[in-house]
Amino acid sequence: MRFKKGVLPGIVLAATVLVLMFAGSASAEIHLNMGSTSSTSGVYAWCVAAANVINKADNGIHVTVVESGAGMDNLRKISAGVFDFALAIDLPGSLQLYKGIEGFKDKPFKELRWLFLRNIFADRLYVRQDSGVAHFGDLKGKRFCPGIPGSASAAYVVQYNSILGHEINLVPMALGDAVSAFREGRIVGLQKSSGLGSIDSSLIEVNLTTPLTVVGYSEEDVKKIQEVIPYMTFLKREKGSIKEFPDVGPIWEECPIAGAVSTSAMPEEVGYQIVKAYVEGFDEIAAAYGPVKGFDPVADYFKNAGDDVVPAHSGLIRYAKEKGIEVPERFIPPEYSEKK
Repeated sequence: MRFKKGVLPGIVLAATVLVLMFAGSASAEIHLNMGSTSSTSGVYAWCVAAANVINKADNGIHVTVVESGAGMDNLRKISAGVFDFALAIDLPGSLQLYKGIEGFKDKPFKELRWLFLRNIFADRLYVRQDSGVAHFGDLKGKRFCPGIPGSASAAYVVQYNSILGHEINLVPMALGDAVSAFREGRIVGLQKSSGLGSIDSSLIEVNLTTPLTVVGYSEEDVKKIQEVIPYMTFLKREKGSIKEFPDVGPIWEECPIAGAVSTSAMPEEVGYQIVKAYVEGFDEIAAAYGPVKGFDPVADYFKNAGDDVVPAHSGLIRYAKEKGIEVPERFIPPEYSEKK
């Protein structure tokens, strides 16, 4: 069973799903396509681990991990009904789709719903240690990979280059191609989403043979970007904040909230079971993808998202309230309010 808007009225669909899930029939299964990211990305391990704990939860839900171009690609496929839910999403990109702005201009998708949080991460700017590049503006005229084509993080770097007028020669490419180009000296660096306190796992070996360093945005850059895109989050990282680069800092890095999204077409019970399985399997997920450690996949969305939010899925709200977690009114979607 797949969840597509318009196939069945919401009430009938939800009732049908509940009957299938809990009637005890051997054929009572729900098969879902889950968007992920490139299999060469360190984040892919998180996607696979999340799917594994959902599939092992004995709740009738069977998830198929589908490799993709990450954030923006996942959002396009969510709105088109290709994916039932998707990981490797960040809140700024989700807001673009939800509101119909920037990359989704005049195409708002108000059915988008936040499902659970992964972590707060950095869209990190890696450059060759011997490049002489000290901050984003120093990339002017140089060949730099902004990230995987179709990913939200790559789209942001393109936007920042345009807003700031740095005239960087941006060359989007898949991670594997970017690493090869970096090692061969065809690009000076690349953007790669990474855990706040450490290098992305996909670049550890690269750093051993072609030493890297990390650069950031200037405070002036940050102010100019936020004048145009006020919901983007930047954090000042002090010296020593990144384990593998103890001499880096202070710098400013773009640090979005990342997680998973679905749509209002997914019934509350299904969303609830996914969130429940994810939380109960969190230790297994953290063992596969360390950057999630220390984050609460339910409470931290409600605590850290700003005034501009994508509404929470009804299943997430139900789980949060069961655990005594406060859910501010701005996160409540229409279908949850109407039901209550």
